[in-house]
Amino acid sequence: MNILQTGEVWAFVEGLAAVKQNDKWGFINREGRFAIQPQFHDVFGFSEGLAAVKKDKKYGYIDKNGTFVIAPRFDWAMPFSDGVASVTLDSSTLIIDKQGNTLFAMSDENADVNNFSDGLAVVDIDLKSGYLNHEGKMVIEPQFDYASPFVDGIALVNVGEKWGFINTQGEYVLPLQYDEAENFSEGVAPVCKEGQWRFVDLHGDTVANLGSQYTTVFSLIEGRAIVEKDGKFGAIDKAGNLIIDTRFDHLGTFSEGLAYARMGQTQGFVTPSGTFDIQRPIPNRSLMDRLLGRKKFLEW
Repeated sequence: MNILQTGEVWAFVEGLAAVKQNDKWGFINREGRFAIQPQFHDVFGFSEGLAAVKKDKKYGYIDKNGTFVIAPRFDWAMPFSDGVASVTLDSSTLIIDKQGNTLFAMSDENADVNNFSDGLAVVDIDLKSGYLNHEGKMVIEPQFDYASPFVDGIALVNVGEKWGFINTQGEYVLPLQYDEAENFSEGVAPVCKEGQWRFVDLHGDTVANLGSQYTTVFSLIEGRAIVEKDGKFGAIDKAGNLIIDTRFDHLGTFSEGLAYARMGQTQGFVTPSGTFDIQRPIPNRSLMDRLLGRKKFLEW
């Protein structure tokens, strides 16, 4: 799965990107300047105007001024979505609102609740995934080895070695038939059978044949899908045309017109046209970093 986090730099969300500097997290604006100074031990990107951050060993939520809206008192905290967030307190999983009020608590201590979307959240129990609603009712029983959040009423699921897509009633829109797949976005999903990638629509019909030239094809975001070829990353459009050459050592998902990227000893953000912008050198790792395998070189 391709996610917004890219080591020690997050993608831009709601105008800000989380970056790590000197072992502390802060947020930069689109000019690369700090809007919120590095001061947190852990962060998530902004979502619905708030960001989950860790300070003094506890998680809380800040606004875009860096002010705590919900004081740091949780052992773990997920980003807000659909107006609610999943947090952990004293080994209990709670669903809270934006005032920090508890809406409900999970009765199963082994439950791991992820972000809500389309009114449902993925819940993992005993290595199986299902979905619950805002009232805490399980509406799709845990039965999948992997389940993604819903996007426009469709979710990617995995059972065994095959991938398929379900709707919010738990019915298969496209059955378990693909060797690899990514989420639907902008009307299509990248799927792979026997090494052959293609974009398909909700009927399973082919929108674009991508062939076997790419190792991985990610979901289409802002009109661009990140692709990997021979260990390098670029981007294609919905028709499968290569619009950003596969020249980057890493290229993250586009968000608000920018994608985090690394090339050689340089890191920065790439524009939709492929321009490498807001560049920063990748700091050299110390001998201890190299010996311990620490990825400090990804810091901003």
